[in-house]
Amino acid sequence: MTILEARDIHKSFLFKGELSKVLRGINLKLDEQEFISIVGASGCGKSTLLELLSGISLPDKGDIYYDSQMVTGKAGLLGYMPQDDLLFPWLKTLDNILLPVRVQGKDIHIEKEKAARLLPVFGLESYADYLPWQLSGGLRQRAALARTYMTGSKVLLLDEPLANLDAITRSGLQDWLGEVVHNLSLAIILVTHDIDEAIKLSDRIEVMKGGLFVASIKVENRADEHYCKTIKGQIQRAL
Repeated sequence: MTILEARDIHKSFLFKGELSKVLRGINLKLDEQEFISIVGASGCGKSTLLELLSGISLPDKGDIYYDSQMVTGKAGLLGYMPQDDLLFPWLKTLDNILLPVRVQGKDIHIEKEKAARLLPVFGLESYADYLPWQLSGGLRQRAALARTYMTGSKVLLLDEPLANLDAITRSGLQDWLGEVVHNLSLAIILVTHDIDEAIKLSDRIEVMKGGLFVASIKVENRADEHYCKTIKGQIQRAL
């Protein structure tokens, strides 16, 4: 069943006195518990689309539906995680994770117990009282993802969350992310430049170029090296 849908999304920005079209009629459906990756070159509109889906900004044309309700321009309904972790440096890990529920005005005592139970799921059970500067890059991203999850949405929008990590840490967190998404029954849209990462994690890959989706590729057998190599070639040709 479709949980998130973008219909005919257009977006332009003013650049040097002229309107520059960034998105040119994007249509996208995300099903429950589906993992979609969006790949494309810098400037093709990937991050802009996530901002529109999250309600941070408004499209020039088109609408966005979440759980069959129109949510165009309504922020705070979906979990959105930008590339930088944006943890508050003066707050401990658990307090950073609880920020969304404080903003939403939920019962902090109930939510704190919930967050504490989630710490092992995110590999943070030993770091609840650490400040961000005491955490490695990988742990900071785990904390940021846990904070995003605490929005309560079953849809998470992830904008290159692993891009700033070293290769070894990134590979390990890719495995961990796939496991967490499965265990928590989440639906994900991931923006990434890394084609291998997209293949490793996704049920479907949408290739974006010039503000449009130019290819949609289902990933059906990521355990087959030849199959993955074939898909990678298809994506590279589309780009």
